[in-house]
Amino acid sequence: MKAFMFPGQGAQRIGMGKDLFAAFPDLLRQAEGILGYSVAELCLAGPLERLTQTQFTQPALYVVNSLAYLQRIQNAPLPDFLLGHSVAEYVALFAAGVLDFETGLRLVQKRGELMGQAHGGGMAAVLGLDEEKIQAVLVKHGLSDVHAANFNTPLQIVLSGRREAVAQTESLFMEAGATYFKLLQVSGAFHTPFMADARDAFGEFAQQVHFAAPTIPVISNVTARPHLPGLIRERMIEQITAPVRWAESLRYLLAKGLAVGDFDEIGPPGISVVKPMVMRTQTEAGPLDASILAEEALTDSASQQQINPLPVVSNVTPLHFGAASLGSAAFRATFNLKYAYLAGGMYQGISSVDMVVRLAKAGLMAFFGAGGLDMETIENSIVRIQQAIPSGAPYGVNFIAHIHRPELEDQLVDLLLVHGVRTIEASAFVEVTPALVRYRAKGLLRRPDGRVEVRNRIVAKVSRPDVGAQFFSPAPQRLIDKLLASGGLNEEEALLLADIPMADALCMEADSGGHTDQRMPFTLIPAALGVRDEMLRRYPAHPLYVGAAGGIGTPEAAAAAFVMGADFIMTGSINQCTVEAGTSDLVKDLLQEMQVYDTDYAPSGLQFEMGSRVQVLKKGIFFPNRANKLASLYRQHESIDELDAKTRQQLEERYFQRSLDEVFAELQTSCPAADLERAARSPKHRMALIFGRYFKDASRWALRGESAHKLDFQIHCGPALGAFNQAVQGSELAPWRARHVDELARHLMDKTAALLVQRFAMMQIPQG
Repeated sequence: MKAFMFPGQGAQRIGMGKDLFAAFPDLLRQAEGILGYSVAELCLAGPLERLTQTQFTQPALYVVNSLAYLQRIQNAPLPDFLLGHSVAEYVALFAAGVLDFETGLRLVQKRGELMGQAHGGGMAAVLGLDEEKIQAVLVKHGLSDVHAANFNTPLQIVLSGRREAVAQTESLFMEAGATYFKLLQVSGAFHTPFMADARDAFGEFAQQVHFAAPTIPVISNVTARPHLPGLIRERMIEQITAPVRWAESLRYLLAKGLAVGDFDEIGPPGISVVKPMVMRTQTEAGPLDASILAEEALTDSASQQQINPLPVVSNVTPLHFGAASLGSAAFRATFNLKYAYLAGGMYQGISSVDMVVRLAKAGLMAFFGAGGLDMETIENSIVRIQQAIPSGAPYGVNFIAHIHRPELEDQLVDLLLVHGVRTIEASAFVEVTPALVRYRAKGLLRRPDGRVEVRNRIVAKVSRPDVGAQFFSPAPQRLIDKLLASGGLNEEEALLLADIPMADALCMEADSGGHTDQRMPFTLIPAALGVRDEMLRRYPAHPLYVGAAGGIGTPEAAAAAFVMGADFIMTGSINQCTVEAGTSDLVKDLLQEMQVYDTDYAPSGLQFEMGSRVQVLKKGIFFPNRANKLASLYRQHESIDELDAKTRQQLEERYFQRSLDEVFAELQTSCPAADLERAARSPKHRMALIFGRYFKDASRWALRGESAHKLDFQIHCGPALGAFNQAVQGSELAPWRARHVDELARHLMDKTAALLVQRFAMMQIPQG
């Protein structure tokens, strides 16, 4: 477990927030709009006399601590507990989703203003005496104007009260055995009954604010126990006059099982204010007695029921809402996944063996990028994957459609069946094919209860709901009949196919890297969910899942997909810029620097004659322009011979770097005979084959990282990677050599969960 602590007044320093303000410009503008002055200028330039005035100190610390927290959770999981010292308790409430940033700052501004008006008060730190001895001195000498205000550690207690009365107690406490006594530079008797006027005024202000239920337990300064949701406002009002029970808060968490090293201080960098108190508390007193917690546990349930009910969303939001809660639990169980998260199969092994293995070991699934590879390479890769991963670990293989060469689909099915590959990602299909039906049929079994058990699962990646409806339906009867006639199926398999859909899941692919129909996820996913619901009414016995792909590179994008109802998400472009991606370092260097606007659309080399398009990287690369030029020439001319001499020379020198005749001669040694026969009959098809070679070269040069051809690299990529790059700028994940696919998955899912918790909490705050 982990606890995050936020330091309060006394932690302020000139220069604090230097590395935070630039990272969160929007929040900084919000803060300055509320405060009416530049909090960044105050923190960085002072003067110190102003920064140490309570009405300025408290808002400044709130802003810096809050930004430090946001920066911290970019690269680390959420904590299990939160606590803040005095004013910093508002930072903990913000971090737990109780308050949004602006509301928390307005409360702190009002609190600091009221407390800053206090005069005639004083505070002093006393070391070496515990609470019992401190109270004994106060009672013995009748010191009604002095109170114990901050219990920082069991033997470090801060007194507060009337200034002269506090100063006069030094000799009394030193005689009682104190080892240290020091007056503090404050003007108010904070956390004592002397602050009653400030408390009452603040209470009136706070009545207008809604305090949502915390999504992470926040330890109250007043009770040294987790805040009860219905009582947070009352406790925060009371906090102004009540002592800060910091030491007991730490002892409570130590008793809950945290060790000293599990406490992290989040605040102004370079200083440590509350962290040392943990070790001293452990040394001076240790955890609370277990019997105390046991007694409290017996009354917790009854106490909770006496509190006013919370808004509906707060009631159903788990206290520890994490990445494993996102998406469909049934989907995770069906595919044996830790998270509702898949990594798509990028072609020619970019989704590499290493990528599949690393995610499998993390309990996540990637699809090996089999598209564009020969059968021997695919088979060797499958064997390597199976040898490297634990038994039962999730993995899959991409299965791309071959419209003009269906025999390749049949060969891949044979290979998958031989090696027992149980999950495929069917992509680029516009209809169900015989090869897919045969893969689905093998291994079907009728259970004693009459239901059909499926062994070979299909995740169909589509961009049209009507195509999705085909995959959520049983296999077409015409294909079953065809396979029966050819011996591809037996009678039992044909009967079983009638009772199950062709796919277990649809992954709706919005605008993405590579082949794309440029669809919008906000229309695709609802439409697919409608198809799913209709199919479930027709075929209720088999669960069906809908996922989202395309454009998912940030927590905001993933959160949108889950809120729309996606059972899972599938990432693609962001995985191409990782250590495990099967492409060249030079490509990864280019991808690491891209932004959301650095992509363009180009013709597809695989489907050149059909006019299909792909999304590719354009920054620093000529490929998109040159590819579109070739497509334009193809549309305008019927043969290579129609090209004018200047155009032909340009193509040979700049695009192919050899003559077009040499290109065709090379094709004659590698193209299928049917293509060559067609080229002999059709000059336009011959031109398509020649132009298509540029696309193959451009991909090969990129995968190999041939720097001499850098300007012609074909790099399939969507803007999701640009959004990811921007989101992790300045963090440990900024360089691609620090990016591993499993860590990206955890990062994205953890951030998405935290974002949803925060957004839902903010929705509970009344508007207006």
